[in-house]
Amino acid sequence: MTDKVSVALMQGSSCWGCFQSLIDIHLRLAEVLPMLDIKFWAAVADFKHEHLEGYPDKSIDVGLYEGAARTEEDIHHLKLMREKCKTLISFGSCSCFGGIPGLANFSDIEECYDVKFRSNKTVKDGKVPTENVPPIAPVIKPNNQYVDFDVYLPGCPPTSDLIFKALTTLIKGDELVLDPHTVCHYCNRDKQETPIPEILRPFDGNADPDRCLLEQGYICMGSATWGLCEGQCVNKGATCRGCFGPPPPIMQDQGANGIGMLGSYAPLEPEVIQDAVRDPLGLFWRFSYATSHLGSMRIRREEAKNQ
Repeated sequence: MTDKVSVALMQGSSCWGCFQSLIDIHLRLAEVLPMLDIKFWAAVADFKHEHLEGYPDKSIDVGLYEGAARTEEDIHHLKLMREKCKTLISFGSCSCFGGIPGLANFSDIEECYDVKFRSNKTVKDGKVPTENVPPIAPVIKPNNQYVDFDVYLPGCPPTSDLIFKALTTLIKGDELVLDPHTVCHYCNRDKQETPIPEILRPFDGNADPDRCLLEQGYICMGSATWGLCEGQCVNKGATCRGCFGPPPPIMQDQGANGIGMLGSYAPLEPEVIQDAVRDPLGLFWRFSYATSHLGSMRIRREEAKNQ
């Protein structure tokens, strides 16, 4: 056991997709698992939180924290992982940027409760559960406001190739160097830097398979998104949704960059753009609202209200 790298894996508020992507390494896991001493991974084995709490501080080599910190229990586990792990990885876009759960910051917590438990059409006589449920944090803050991370590994989810590269690099004790380029760097489409004639929805018409999707009018977040996916979606004919978050520096405002990109390509009247983009929050800040300037303002207001 002494030659193995000890690891702990913790899930916060998330869909488990990042861990699924880890498992999707498939046969390459046979290369990795013999080198790992898994100290904690409650999602796949019968570990209890008391097991993790019982380890000495900084006794675990590598920790992966997946998910946002939606509950007080999540925050406790996040801080616990920082205490126990020498190297802590922010694993997936929910952990790095707040992800999809961070969109809930646009509404206050009572609105979220109402939509989920009271007014939903599929709910009868709904009420907010209280038994065996940890307290909900008023807003989702970026996880790095609670603890410092050594490595950011974003993605919704991170690709299996990226995870395999990260694990094998860290197991060897080498520094993990990630390419800082955006998705556009990996896009094989021809870019002519021509203005957008109109804004199209993804299902409008038939896109030219060789031309830049944005220049055809399809809103693509490639220029504002970290290209650790190596352009998988755009090279298969789909626009970039922005799921890897902003490129380094890691906490720049992805949505603002996306809007700036659209403004530089679309010499259209503001009313035309506003009518075409019905959900700007979900389009430009889908994976990074909690770390954006708008999201930060919301967090500060909520903190001031609760003081």
